[in-house]
Amino acid sequence: MTRDVSIVIPAYQEESRLPKTLSALDDFVAAATGDIEVVLVDDGSEDATAEIMTAWCVDRPFARSLSLPHAGKAHAVKNGMLASRRNRVLFMDADLSVPLEEVPKLLRELDRGADVAVGSRETHGSSRVGESLLRRFRSRAFNWLVRSLLVKGINDIQCGFKAFTRQAARQIFTKTLLHATPKPGLKGPSVTAFDAEVLFLADHLGLEIVEVPVRWTFVRESKVRAVADPFRLTGDVLKVRLNAMNGKYPKPE
Repeated sequence: MTRDVSIVIPAYQEESRLPKTLSALDDFVAAATGDIEVVLVDDGSEDATAEIMTAWCVDRPFARSLSLPHAGKAHAVKNGMLASRRNRVLFMDADLSVPLEEVPKLLRELDRGADVAVGSRETHGSSRVGESLLRRFRSRAFNWLVRSLLVKGINDIQCGFKAFTRQAARQIFTKTLLHATPKPGLKGPSVTAFDAEVLFLADHLGLEIVEVPVRWTFVRESKVRAVADPFRLTGDVLKVRLNAMNGKYPKPE
């Protein structure tokens, strides 16, 4: 089950959490059945994130790191996904808010024929630990917006835990437009709605998307800003809708 998969982990200013995450990855790979690739992507961190990643990869032939200019998570994920080499590719957050033990759930759905498997905190069997009622309300409001304007039938758009077949990943991530290139002068963390564009493209291209319940824990030191980020997320959703209306996304083959 846990084989032939690339795990992409983007990170920005994660020097304090990376050692624990990398230790968990060592345990996960040791228990796997082989053919695991780990792609660590540094999003132009100003702390020791890149150095920690590079040092960890030196003695691990299954792992490699990419160091990019700071452009936000969307840019980091896109580059990591397109650099992956295995037949299944999954991205997840560096804080392991969804633990590695949940990876087989998504891979199982790909093995059953899905093109995209989406980790969900909003379906039967899922769990959310430590999240405030306000954060949950904002999350559900955003999911409603995305379902209304972009893609129906997905209950949780933003869970940073998604898996793709290699072909689906190439189809989708070569066509994303939001935050695809570094923005001059970008400072600090950049929380965006790139997941919404990814799932819109998957649906637009006729790919099969399956939502999978997962265990998710709110991690303190979150980079989400309560006031500014909802406006940015809404703006991104509207951009995707306008791009679609203007024919900027290719038609299904």
